[in-house]
Amino acid sequence: MLQKIQDLWNNPTSMKTRRYANVIYDVSWNVLLLTIISVVLIGFLGAGIGVGYFASLVKDMPTPAYKTMTSQINTYTSTSNIYFGSGERIGNYTTDEVRVPIPMEKVSPFVVDALLATEDVEFYEHDGVVPKATLRAILQEATGSEDRTGGSTLTQQLIKNQMLTNEVSFERKAKEILLALRLEKAMDKDEILNAYLNVVSFGRNSMGRNISGIEAAANGVFNTSAEKLTLPQAAFLAGIPKNPFFYTPYYQGGVIKEDVSGAVNRMKTVLNRMYVAGKITQEEYDAAYNYDITQDFMKTQSKPRDKYPYVVQWAEEESLSIVRDYLLEQDKVDINELSTDDRNEVLSTYARRAHNALRQGGYNINLTLDKGIYEAMQKPAKNDGNFGPNNVKDPEKGPEQTAAIMLENKTGKILGFVGGRYVNGKADDFNRAYKMERQIGSTAKSILVYPNAIEKGLVTPETVVIDEEYKYKNGANPNTKVIQNYYDNPPYRGPMTVREALKISSNVPAVKIYEEDGSFIRNTEKLIQMGIDVPDEVRSAPSMALGVNSVKLRDLASAYAMLANMGEHVDPYIVDSIEYNGEVIYKHKAKKTRIYEERTAYLVVDMLRDVYTSGTATYAKSFLKAPGDWIGKTGTTQKFRDSYLVGSTPGVTLAVWTGYDVEHELFVGGGYGSYYQRTQGMWAQLANNAYSSNPDVFKSSTRFKQPSSVTAKDFKDSGSFSEKKKVEEKEKEEEEKKKEEEEKKREAEEAKEEAEEKKQEAAADAAAKKKAEEEAKKKAEAETAAKKKAEEEAKKKAEAEAAAKKKAEEEAKKKAEEEAQQEADQPAEDNADSDGA
Repeated sequence: MLQKIQDLWNNPTSMKTRRYANVIYDVSWNVLLLTIISVVLIGFLGAGIGVGYFASLVKDMPTPAYKTMTSQINTYTSTSNIYFGSGERIGNYTTDEVRVPIPMEKVSPFVVDALLATEDVEFYEHDGVVPKATLRAILQEATGSEDRTGGSTLTQQLIKNQMLTNEVSFERKAKEILLALRLEKAMDKDEILNAYLNVVSFGRNSMGRNISGIEAAANGVFNTSAEKLTLPQAAFLAGIPKNPFFYTPYYQGGVIKEDVSGAVNRMKTVLNRMYVAGKITQEEYDAAYNYDITQDFMKTQSKPRDKYPYVVQWAEEESLSIVRDYLLEQDKVDINELSTDDRNEVLSTYARRAHNALRQGGYNINLTLDKGIYEAMQKPAKNDGNFGPNNVKDPEKGPEQTAAIMLENKTGKILGFVGGRYVNGKADDFNRAYKMERQIGSTAKSILVYPNAIEKGLVTPETVVIDEEYKYKNGANPNTKVIQNYYDNPPYRGPMTVREALKISSNVPAVKIYEEDGSFIRNTEKLIQMGIDVPDEVRSAPSMALGVNSVKLRDLASAYAMLANMGEHVDPYIVDSIEYNGEVIYKHKAKKTRIYEERTAYLVVDMLRDVYTSGTATYAKSFLKAPGDWIGKTGTTQKFRDSYLVGSTPGVTLAVWTGYDVEHELFVGGGYGSYYQRTQGMWAQLANNAYSSNPDVFKSSTRFKQPSSVTAKDFKDSGSFSEKKKVEEKEKEEEEKKKEEEEKKREAEEAKEEAEEKKQEAAADAAAKKKAEEEAKKKAEAETAAKKKAEEEAKKKAEAEAAAKKKAEEEAKKKAEEEAQQEADQPAEDNADSDGA
């Protein structure tokens, strides 16, 4: 066909045909030429308009200096870390974003290859911008195309993250292009890539926190370092920046998503691009493509505040104060020169600055805590069997609580603590070891009453004092309030030594001695020197002897550590040092204060040994498996609201408290034992667990050494206060009274004997009289009987005689009658005889 047209053109059949052909050619050529010229003109016009529009978009943007750009690009937030004193990492300072800066040399080559193959394959060839990609992205944006391929190089993404915003607009894009071109002149490619690796977002980690930078991503998703990432892991992470919160495998709470197929498919896309770019072999591609990346995902992790809530809270608050003061010092601000209102405002402002610095500045906070000791101390606090019956939180009382703290005596380091009980396995937000202030009861006797009295020569351990009914002699209402002991039956135990009084924690001797001393203000100054706050209203109160002042548990522990240090107090602390950009900006400096003389401290220490061997802490001693030269003191507040045991070896001091957050009487009985048994049982478990974790800190093989200033006189009753004479006088008085009572008793016995003799004589007389009376009575009765017998015999005789007489009379009468009859009968016979004749 073309050949025919060519032949027709070269060999026209007629002139007319030739003329038409020339006209068509001329018109076509002119049209083509005009079209080309038009296109060129339109192109130049469009370019001019584009350049003009571009210029209008960036006309107000100042051109940053290279040094300024470099500084801004390399200034990115870095998470602050908190470490145990034993070196283990606890976690991050609480922040919304986790970032761990790392040099590119310590990043796996797989990561670099994956990111470049996916995000910017021409990174090492372009000058910060790829025009065709940018034009394509602009056209897609202008036409509203749903197919967005992206046109930003790594340099542009870095500019957007570090110098601009995420706003979607042509103005932001124009600025991004201009700044990207300029940045390529300010930094080399590796520097730009290094910054990008530490800036780009990778979604969330297994704690649910936002993560930026490849090291934080490696740690938070795969629990490894960026240097050790495998090919499939690197490809998976390299695919996330395109859409971080879609491709991240975790929800906000750190829970793994049910469906991660989108992220897995994205990983496969990255692997394909790496293969096409020649960065990996076919074998590597196949192995990584078929690898189940989900098996490498970290399971949901607890946030540091969840795992170590009390530690993180204490560390953050202490660090905030330290960094605030550091910033004030750097700015040469002296708050002592400011008014109260200005001071408060300045402190508040610098506290906010310190908080932001700690959240974003990459500080390293090194604590004093021994991880093994700390974790071992939490176990008893998680056992409901160590507490009273209120296991479920009561609206009024709440559950029975505890707190504990262990200090290293010589340094003041807090080695471990218990911030509170774990109810249902969880801790609450109130760190009792750090913030709680409660009355300390009888623990005050060892740090306030007896050491001051010993130092002033009032008493020695052998000084005798009488435990008897006693009323406060000082205070608001003197001579009205009777001092009560915690024991009864009997309520007072009479004369005892100071050693005995401290051992059994008798209240009356302590108050007597404290009032005899009388230097209330000067004595309480000792507490203030140890960091204990003593309000003015109680400084002159004699009841301070019984611990009515509220004290923090750490300060109570440090006061007993002072005794273990032979009278030298060392401030307790938990933050050992803070580092920033490789520089130590804070290192704790021990503050030591001489409170009592060595002699004084040792004599108190020596007495406190008895508390464990035969005093109020024998229950704890029965469970104690940590050997050592233990000293200590128990304490109970009014109505049994608080219970304490503080114990020390030459190495450490352990203080334990139990009670309710809202002050109520502690539960006794019902199968839970007494309150003091729970406190001492808790103390023994904590001591045993801590010892098992790190026995060296206890210095169990060392005993408290008696200083040369202690003499034999100190173990005699040589104090000026001694009530020994009073005891002797009382004993003499009692002896005389006893003698009087014995004399009276003797006289009473003699009188009793005399009365008994008289009684016996009277009884004998009475018996003789009774006998005589009985004999007389018997005689009278005998006489009466004889008389009665005689009378009866006489009566019988008379009766017999009467009967005989009567009989005789009857016989006589009968005889007379017979005789009369005979006489009567005789004449008849005589008559008969006379008739027969």
